[in-house]
Amino acid sequence: MKKQWVLPAPAYMHYVCYPEFLGHYTDFPQHAERRSEGFLNSYNLHLVFGGEGYVFQDGERIPIGRGRGFLFPKGAYQQYGSDPVQPWEVRWMHFGTSISLPLLEEVDQSRGYFFAFDPEAGLIPVMEEMYRLSDSYATSSEPRLSALLYELLTTLLQNSEPLHGSVPLEIRHSIRRTADIIHRECERPWTLEAMARLAGYSSYHFLRLFRAIMGKTPNRYLTDCRLVRAKLLLVSTELSVAQVAAQTGFQQSSYFIKVFKQMEGIPPNQYRRAFGL
Repeated sequence: MKKQWVLPAPAYMHYVCYPEFLGHYTDFPQHAERRSEGFLNSYNLHLVFGGEGYVFQDGERIPIGRGRGFLFPKGAYQQYGSDPVQPWEVRWMHFGTSISLPLLEEVDQSRGYFFAFDPEAGLIPVMEEMYRLSDSYATSSEPRLSALLYELLTTLLQNSEPLHGSVPLEIRHSIRRTADIIHRECERPWTLEAMARLAGYSSYHFLRLFRAIMGKTPNRYLTDCRLVRAKLLLVSTELSVAQVAAQTGFQQSSYFIKVFKQMEGIPPNQYRRAFGL
């Protein structure tokens, strides 16, 4: 199967990202590309969901099978293709963007990014919707196509790692599952040791992993979660500030008020007056 779609340039010229050319190949062993430097003026993303293929980088032939992908920046030399015996199932896209994501920054600096990703991370439904919209293209679909591409890139950013990365995907999933539990149960008297024990790591290892994956320390993440819940309670209930503090895991209302003001710039009562119903 060989399906591909070419999209016209969007009528609105200020999307932060937009697909240009996309496709889905299965059982297509002839798929092979070799593009010279400067030929393709867009990013080129390939995600492999089955079968086998390869990509060349600096003279090295890199195997690309299920759960692996590659992303080339604009103008890069490109050489890749499907295995003729076990052709890959590959979903691919050429796109332009004006946004700055760590994923794209690394691509631009390295002239090619080769990674492992989680095939079960929800990428396929996003791409399938893009295919449906491309099949019956209308200018009214442009905002959704742009939003889906952004969702694809951010999902990939959160569920991928370099092929020679230091944090395997299973560890990333473990940390994110722990973060979700902390978010749901932020009122608990969490300590670093308790959070680390939940994830199954030592406190030192957990702190390092959490900061690398979530972009902040566990304690800062916990405080952010508590403040989000506190803001909701302040604007949607008539609970006192002391009650809000107690229900969001702050042991003392004075400390809650101090942290709230530091983070939001105003005390809880003023926040309630400004944003409450």
